[in-house]
Amino acid sequence: MNRNSHHLRVILYVSVLLASMAASAQSIEELMSQGNVLLQNGAYDQAVTKFRKVLGRDGGNFEAQFNLAFAYLNWGRYPQAVQEFRKALAINSRCAECWGNLALAYEAQGQDSKALGALHEAVKANPGNIEARMNLATMYANKGRTGDAIAQYKQIIGIDGQNVDAHVNLAKCLVAKGKPAEAKGYLKSALSVNPNEAEAHWEMANITWKKDGKKDDALKMYRKAIALDPNSQVYYENLGLLLEEMDKKQEAVDVWKKYLVYLDDALKKERIQTRIDALERGEAPSGKEKPEKLFSGSGTDVAGLQAELQSDRDEEGGGEYQRIQTEGLNVEGDLEGLDEESEDAMEFDMKKEMRRKMREKE
Repeated sequence: MNRNSHHLRVILYVSVLLASMAASAQSIEELMSQGNVLLQNGAYDQAVTKFRKVLGRDGGNFEAQFNLAFAYLNWGRYPQAVQEFRKALAINSRCAECWGNLALAYEAQGQDSKALGALHEAVKANPGNIEARMNLATMYANKGRTGDAIAQYKQIIGIDGQNVDAHVNLAKCLVAKGKPAEAKGYLKSALSVNPNEAEAHWEMANITWKKDGKKDDALKMYRKAIALDPNSQVYYENLGLLLEEMDKKQEAVDVWKKYLVYLDDALKKERIQTRIDALERGEAPSGKEKPEKLFSGSGTDVAGLQAELQSDRDEEGGGEYQRIQTEGLNVEGDLEGLDEESEDAMEFDMKKEMRRKMREKE
């Protein structure tokens, strides 16, 4: 009887152990699933908790480690993101996405040299990784290394000739280098891939107006850009200035009034309203001031205004990998750059590709 009871206890113990192991394995899967849903929904603090629970049971779980780091990155906890991406790289040092996102965490903390180094590692880990190369090219542009940025964008186009962003960004860099004719070639290529790429129409309009002197053609291009992307502030700025130069006062007034809808800056609103009032009285605005005199606030330089304009342009949901996003250069950057062939006005922002990938997963 005792012997049978002993066997019974052993059987029960083994059964409980097996059931516990099965439950544990299932719990990890469930925790990962729950964490991923929370990550997609932007509940980053809760996602962190889920992924940490997984890592508490399986410290070598690469997916959990990557997602934990990524949650911190999206949450804006950049030091923690750096720490956790480093742990992920200790598991898999050849993960280009880890290096790329690590670069973003460094860049967000102003550690540009470390960010640049991480981007080099991302490209080394996967030379065909377009997102990593886009990040690297744009960081070159931000650092004033326009020639290196141009070379990198051309390599990207060599890998993926259909990459519209690379064509448009390359064109911007070429404009900054004083090569508008070459820039036009890449903008035309971008539009052959996507005829509805608003930014390409807008960049082409800038060159057509300021370098080619074809105002009527530029006017059509600006209108096309706005029709495709009516929420972009900077498109209205250039169109309004062109209409004034063409002495189309009423049309300029209509454009400036639409522009006011998108403005939050009180000082710029006041300046635009003063401009509207002058035009409605049949007067010319204060003259042929340079665009930065109209749109810059007190103590606000070209790069500062562009960063402000960019911050309103593209706030969307999350994803698996961030790419530096190059918004259209603002009116000062493009028009002043075309007049003076200056590279100083370019400033790009880091964002977006991870958001696209996250939406694809949903």
